[in-house]
Amino acid sequence: MDGLVYVALVFGLMGVFAFCSQSDLKKRIKRLEDELASTKGSSYALSKESLAKFARENIGQQVKISFKEDCWDSDVISYGNTKGKNVILDADENWILVEITTPKKTLQKIFRIDSIDGLTLVKG
Repeated sequence: MDGLVYVALVFGLMGVFAFCSQSDLKKRIKRLEDELASTKGSSYALSKESLAKFARENIGQQVKISFKEDCWDSDVISYGNTKGKNVILDADENWILVEITTPKKTLQKIFRIDSIDGLTLVKG
C-alpha cells in the first residue's frame, strides 16, 4: 500500500510540473511571436485584418508582397513580383497603396488587401 501511495504522489507531482511547464511555454511562445512581428523580416498572412494592421503599422517601410494565386488583376501580374523596391505609402482595412521603384521608373499602385496573400518586411 505504501508503495502505491508514493507512485500516486510521484505521478501527481509530474502532472503539476507538466501543467506549469505548458502554461510557461505558451507565454514564451506568445512573447516570441510578438518579438517576431515587431522585427524586420517578419511577415503577416493570417487574415485580412492582420494584413491591414501590419500594413498600417509599417507605412514607409520596404516590403515584399506575395499575391494570392487566384488573383488575375493585371497590376498584380505586372508589378507584384518586381525586382524593384516596394514601399507602403498608405493602407486601410481594404486597400494598400504601394510605391514601386524599378530601374526604369517609379510608380504608385493601389492593391486590394483581399488580393494579397502576405507581406514581408525587407531588411536593410
